[in-house]
Amino acid sequence: MSSEEYAALRLACEACGLDPSGAELIHHSTNAVYVLPRHTAVGRVSANEADPDRPRRTYAVTRWLTTAHEFGATAPLPGAEPVRVNGYTVGFWQYYPQSSDIAAPTSKELGRLLRSLHDLPTPDIELQRWTPLESLRGALLDDNTSSAISEDERTWLLRRVDEIRKELSLLDWPLGIGLIHGDAWAGNLLWDNRIDPAQPILGDWDWVSIGPREVDLIPTWHAAVRYGRDETWVRNFIEEYGYDLAEWSGYRVLLDMRDLVQVSGPLRRATASAEHADRLRQRVDDIRAGNRNTSWSQYIPHGLSPLSGPIGPGSLP
Repeated sequence: MSSEEYAALRLACEACGLDPSGAELIHHSTNAVYVLPRHTAVGRVSANEADPDRPRRTYAVTRWLTTAHEFGATAPLPGAEPVRVNGYTVGFWQYYPQSSDIAAPTSKELGRLLRSLHDLPTPDIELQRWTPLESLRGALLDDNTSSAISEDERTWLLRRVDEIRKELSLLDWPLGIGLIHGDAWAGNLLWDNRIDPAQPILGDWDWVSIGPREVDLIPTWHAAVRYGRDETWVRNFIEEYGYDLAEWSGYRVLLDMRDLVQVSGPLRRATASAEHADRLRQRVDDIRAGNRNTSWSQYIPHGLSPLSGPIGPGSLP
């Protein structure tokens, strides 16, 4: 447990009238997620970003989704707004404990949720336009990651970001532009076990924006390329969503983009974690060498297998 992150959580709890007693760290990758047992809630601690309004927009969108449209999304904790403290932003969300008796949500549930999301109207909320690889570019320019990769690798990756952005700007998007989740992979799925039968919900709305809907589809195909999912995984998604992304001319560019997206998390954690450093090295080496079909390891919290699905409550929004 990072003392700085926990200190930020404690101060944010004080500001919102919450009790951090017994807080337990359940996920630590790009963000640190703590269960607050006194409130059936989680506190999510993130390094402050260049866009200070992102947490406010995330709260607004998820409230709109869950209240106006009864969409399956993780919901903010009522009465608790995001708090900026000591270089961190802390958000408070409802906690959705996961049962080991229920199989994890799959690409089928993901396809169904995304079909519903993409059919919704654009909310009357000021949202950012989707910016490809925004997180990676920020991580590459962050002084805190300077020792994680060589200067040559950093320069190459920044150049590659620009190349992919240019290729994406030349595409026609057959599914159109609208509200997108921005990081719609199965690891962000949870079961809402408070209702019977349990319903799948989608979390981690940091990158919600207005953009091409294909962006939300590519993680499913990427999981089959890099993380060991099989053809059934993709086929089940297609049956629910109603579109085969691989038949589109822009598919390969999106795969290359998704490869780069997967560098951001381990890059930010590599200096503090040998596990993340190994993962970073694997991904950077494969991307630079043009190895498109090698399997990658992924972050799996203790007690879960690589294909067990969502990272339980740790994948909360």
